[in-house]
Amino acid sequence: MTHEEVIRSLKRLLSERVRIPFARAQALAPDAPLLKDGLGLDSLDCVELTLGMEEVFGLVFDDSEEDWMHHFSCLDTLSQLVLTAKGELA
Repeated sequence: MTHEEVIRSLKRLLSERVRIPFARAQALAPDAPLLKDGLGLDSLDCVELTLGMEEVFGLVFDDSEEDWMHHFSCLDTLSQLVLTAKGELA
């Protein structure tokens, strides 16, 4: 799976799981902020997105990590998290 494929899937998840309007999700740049002053995701949105990522990508994320919100800074960092978890990014 490529970085671009993961980004496309993440945009679809934003629409389906977090209820971000489809056109808005599709227009997001990979480095656009997802939290607070950016897209405005909160911690519950991030949990819902994580559940969707686990389903779509077949992953189980370690919830013992204290500072997991930094992964949600933008689509690029989420893509890196997915690819790393799948063993497709060194």
